[in-house]
Amino acid sequence: MPKFRLTLLGGFRLDDEDGREMAVASRKAQGMLAVLAAHSPAAVTRERIAAIFWGDLAEERARHSLRQVLTALRRDAPIVEAGGETLRLDTRVCTSDLAEFAALAVSTDGAELAQALTLHGGPLVDGLATKEEAFEDWLCAERTRLAKVAADAMMRLAAHHAGKMEHENAVRLLRRLLADDPVNEGAQRALMRALDALGRRSEALSQYKLCRDLLRKELQIEPDDATQALHEAMRQDSGTLRGGEGRGQPVLAVLPFANVARAPELESLAASMADELSRQLSRTPGFRVVVQPAVVAAMQPNPDDLVQLARVLGASYLVTGSLRRPESGCLRVALQIVDGEKAQYLWSLQHDLASCGTSSEVDDFVAATAARIEQQLSLAEAAAGAAHGDRQEAWHKTHQGASALFSAGWSEAAVDAAVRFYREAIALDPGLALARAHKAMIIAFAHDWGLLHGVQAREEAFAAAEKALELEPTRSEVLGMAACAIAHLGDPARAVPLLERAIEENPNNAQAWAALGATRLLQMQFETAVEALRRGLRTSPTDYRRSVWLTALASGLVRLNRLDEALDAANGACRADARFYPARIVLAMVLSKLGKDGEAVRALAEARRIRPQLTPAEMRRFVGSALDRLAISSGC
Repeated sequence: MPKFRLTLLGGFRLDDEDGREMAVASRKAQGMLAVLAAHSPAAVTRERIAAIFWGDLAEERARHSLRQVLTALRRDAPIVEAGGETLRLDTRVCTSDLAEFAALAVSTDGAELAQALTLHGGPLVDGLATKEEAFEDWLCAERTRLAKVAADAMMRLAAHHAGKMEHENAVRLLRRLLADDPVNEGAQRALMRALDALGRRSEALSQYKLCRDLLRKELQIEPDDATQALHEAMRQDSGTLRGGEGRGQPVLAVLPFANVARAPELESLAASMADELSRQLSRTPGFRVVVQPAVVAAMQPNPDDLVQLARVLGASYLVTGSLRRPESGCLRVALQIVDGEKAQYLWSLQHDLASCGTSSEVDDFVAATAARIEQQLSLAEAAAGAAHGDRQEAWHKTHQGASALFSAGWSEAAVDAAVRFYREAIALDPGLALARAHKAMIIAFAHDWGLLHGVQAREEAFAAAEKALELEPTRSEVLGMAACAIAHLGDPARAVPLLERAIEENPNNAQAWAALGATRLLQMQFETAVEALRRGLRTSPTDYRRSVWLTALASGLVRLNRLDEALDAANGACRADARFYPARIVLAMVLSKLGKDGEAVRALAEARRIRPQLTPAEMRRFVGSALDRLAISSGC
């Protein structure tokens, strides 16, 4: 059982088993015990100890001085184990606060970290000076190392408190740390986040200013990118809460992807995929996306507390991802959308790429994933219920318009419901160009397909498209939808340059690609139509509008006499949306051209089941007179 206790942090003290202090008068003996305790349980050579404390003496004299110190220690406190040419602290009879601190400071347990910080009473053997240059150099380096260990432990304990929503405790710890190291930017950021979590955002923003002024004064530098990004994210979110630009738009943050495979070569790929996905999603209408540096800054030092992270970033939704290798030659990417308030998964995706993924393969995957996330976010917002404020409510109405139409199937009632949502959105926020573009496109389709009638509907669609373009003349999504409306209202020549501009603004705007393809169909340019439609489908392979796009693709392929491909596209359109009756009509046309009249009649019967009021005149809107014979023979 240990008989002695060596205390080195904050000063020097050696106690016996009864807690009585024992005198160690020699300052070099105190220093030697500090060296041995710092290396414990490893041994230190006699040569190294002699060089540290008697480096100015000849070797024999230095060794003689060392023997004298050891003899005195053996007489008063036999705590040094001598073994030939090495010395070590005898841990069988002596414990030290230094060894206990070193073990506890690397723990992940909050109680053990707190114990470590209790042990760290100050610098190593504070006040000890031997006038030996080698020892002073060693002592300075060791004090610096231990101070860093203590600072790291303090940061982890602060993160532990933050994770348990004990933000006051985190603030106290971080202020203690910054009192010793005021230019520690990691601690400054953690303090900003803790203050913000307590609802003291103005104080958090003031802390940034204090940090900036200290860095300028002490180091003549500006705060690093992560600190500036965190400050900007907080400042912008404060502006949003005060009713500034972008008010009411939900915020989205893409977290850095986890390299679960722990493969060094995947680090850059994981970072670039998250960054590119953020940039792709920044084009998503109705959402604001937090820049990656701000996300990275907010994740330190507690990356697993998603609720706190979302709160700091002001994010309604988080996108998390990971890379792993389930088998040789395969890279698996997993993605999730997380509700920022509840830390609940809303949607997930798993996709396998070959090996590390070629550049084009990764680019296609990110573009397609951004489109899928956009759909899921729109659905989540549409289902979110009551909102706060006219702008937020207007965005909800816009999302609900598309959701109402595609979830109920195309019919007069569904079109009326969707248009009503768009009108309500515009009434709430007349400057919301996307609501006008949506309305224009839906009315144009409905009018073209016979679901809306009369000049008034056409005029409303034209007016909505023109106003949307006036409000947002360069926004890709607005350009794509407004131009699509203009094309279906009878002016494809004007629509084409608008759609090309939409694609130039955002090459991953799947809707613009599909609209360009449909417009080329109207212009009888079938090759380019098919190419553009396929591009849209590749970019957003699970888009809720996929049934419409595949139906248009099947029509183009029929005109090129590529009937097998047309059949695949038409069947795909039926699978994508079982309630989209135009897909059944086009499928019937393809089957008829393949000589499969029986199957074509069954497809028409299914179209009539979906839309009982279907007439030959309506069918001609999609396939011309190709089905007149079958329509008559089947009693349509």
